[in-house]
Amino acid sequence: MFLMKKLTLKFSLIAHIQYFIIFIKNIKMRNSLLKYLPFIFLFIFSACEIENEMTDDELIEAIINSNEKVKILETDLPLDAKNTLINDKPDDFFDDGNLAPKLGYEVKMRTLDFFFMGDKSDDLYFDLNGRELQRSQGDSKGDDKKRDDGKGDKDDKKDKKKNCFYLKYPVSLEFPDGTIVEVADRKEHCESLKKWHKENPNVKDRAKFVFPIDIYWVSKDDKQEYTISSHEELKELHQKCKESNDKKRN
Repeated sequence: MFLMKKLTLKFSLIAHIQYFIIFIKNIKMRNSLLKYLPFIFLFIFSACEIENEMTDDELIEAIINSNEKVKILETDLPLDAKNTLINDKPDDFFDDGNLAPKLGYEVKMRTLDFFFMGDKSDDLYFDLNGRELQRSQGDSKGDDKKRDDGKGDKDDKKDKKKNCFYLKYPVSLEFPDGTIVEVADRKEHCESLKKWHKENPNVKDRAKFVFPIDIYWVSKDDKQEYTISSHEELKELHQKCKESNDKKRN
């Protein structure tokens, strides 16, 4: 991908130069050169900007190392970035975010995964237009904790879109300090986890469900409701979902 990007930049620069040469040849009088001088500088400056464009890796590192980052809310993200969070990260939620001026956005995520609830997930990076930046090597922080099958980022995204079952709200959560909170919907679920972890940044233990809970099992156009009475039953259901997805891929 990055090789193609560099080739595109190179060809774009060549196109600018060729266009500039044609432009000069079409100027019939030498004295007209001064008249068109601003346009000449515009072509040269535009070509240099394209040539110096950062790769995704370089832009991510620049955002990480920026000393000018300012805090943002999820609502401050560009539309394309918001859509990426909704469509590609259905099991994760926005925890914290920063804007590096003239560079892009850094987004800290946490997961709603039933077995890693509230854990930090992958950090995401976006350019100023909201396009997700991709590293050339898969080294996301959350990979080791959240999967053990050695698959890359693309397969992981596909798996997340193939959830077999979903929570039926309201549900009750028990936090590591023994506090029990009932949440009415996904938004309250995310906010409760976010608030607790901000107030207890050094606690590594996770929140857990207070059983029983109800879930919806979804397959094609069919949706069935089940009651889950224990963590072990939830693990069995998760395994059933995984096997179902494996069969579809094969």
